[in-house]
Amino acid sequence: MELLPIESYLPQKHPFVFIEKMLDVDEKKCQGELTIKEENVLVQNGCFIESGILENIAQTCAAHIGYVEIHIRKNPNIHIGMVAQIKDMEIYRYPKVGETIITDVIEQENYGEVSIYNAKITSSAELIAEGEIRVVLTDKIG
Repeated sequence: MELLPIESYLPQKHPFVFIEKMLDVDEKKCQGELTIKEENVLVQNGCFIESGILENIAQTCAAHIGYVEIHIRKNPNIHIGMVAQIKDMEIYRYPKVGETIITDVIEQENYGEVSIYNAKITSSAELIAEGEIRVVLTDKIG
């Protein structure tokens, strides 16, 4: 299946998009990619900062939710999700400008409007960050 441009799955718009493409996606998981650029609004002193890492994870979850809605449920209306909780998040280092990060999110549980994802970010097979994120869907359509 051919994927749509990443913005089709996200409520965020440039310059606040922190996933460039999905590398692998299905009903339960999503793998996204992002190359850190100097002009990224969440880069400071040559590094992608903590809020960028968390937003990248959240947007990879959002891309997964959008994919499921559009391609599996055949629903063109994607509900906007909000981060409800970040749990046991460990950031081991901040990625540098020019580095490509791979973000994997796996949906562990789904309670209708609430999804619980395990997430990890790697770069060249090195673990950058890992933890759990809970996303709650709102009544708003993106």
